[in-house]
Amino acid sequence: MSPTRRELVEATRGRILEAATRLVRERGANGFSMDLLAKEAGVARATVYEHFRSKRTVLDELASSSTGILVIDNRASLNGDPLSALRDMLGAVCRHWEENGDTVRELRSLVAVTGTEAPADAVAPEYLAAIVAGLDAGGHLRTRWSTDEAVDALALLTCYPTYERLRGAPVRSADEIESLLAMLAVSIVAPNAAVDGVAQSAAAKST
Repeated sequence: MSPTRRELVEATRGRILEAATRLVRERGANGFSMDLLAKEAGVARATVYEHFRSKRTVLDELASSSTGILVIDNRASLNGDPLSALRDMLGAVCRHWEENGDTVRELRSLVAVTGTEAPADAVAPEYLAAIVAGLDAGGHLRTRWSTDEAVDALALLTCYPTYERLRGAPVRSADEIESLLAMLAVSIVAPNAAVDGVAQSAAAKST
């Protein structure tokens, strides 16, 4: 069966966006023209303009279509021990930023150029709220913290700018950063023997 016109149009659009992604990675968001994009995609300049009115619309599309891959998966199981959920979340965050650092930086450049309000460097707030709700229900949240404050604190601890800052010089590994985050996260958790395991478990990974 031959492809329909709709399928051909979608394939062409996809090829243009793939080419734009490569150019952004190689040259930056401001480092290419629509002519170069057409050449990179292997299509006529007019074809690019049939799909996108301007370079800005190309960058907007890239920014909006890429944001989902940079948000930590919030479908992970939150059942069971809330302290284990917190520890596992910190580990997942560090692995995510370690593996996606280049993509995050590219997307942050796109967001800066396009003005798109995109969660390019943050954990899904619903996921953080579920972590805090579990801690609160289990009596593990320090009394001086409200749940909203605890969510805000975890959002700050787990965002990419914090990860990037903690990489520091000399450069720390993802496991070392996880250990630091765990020690900081303990400040929102009620002190007891079980809580110490959050930081100790992460610290053991970095030794």
